[in-house]
Amino acid sequence: MVVDVTQRALDELEAIRQASNPQPGQGITLVVDDNGELGLALAWPQEEDQVIERGGQPVIIIPQVLADPLDGVVIDYQDTPGQEGFTLTRP
Repeated sequence: MVVDVTQRALDELEAIRQASNPQPGQGITLVVDDNGELGLALAWPQEEDQVIERGGQPVIIIPQVLADPLDGVVIDYQDTPGQEGFTLTRP
């Protein structure tokens, strides 16, 4: 697995996925916007993507194009005073 996702981040991603009314088989994928920043979108996984599932449904999809740049990254979710949101760190 090239990207590690904490339980906290998976819980939050699953909540986002459910709130987005996904069709069966859809999960949250990482996307790069026009400014080069990472964002989230609902999508179906492609065969070459890294997929982390819960209950047989994809929760987070790491597209193949992001696999090398994100290799070894840990995705976490922080909810502390002064910081709320996803973090990406390289241990």
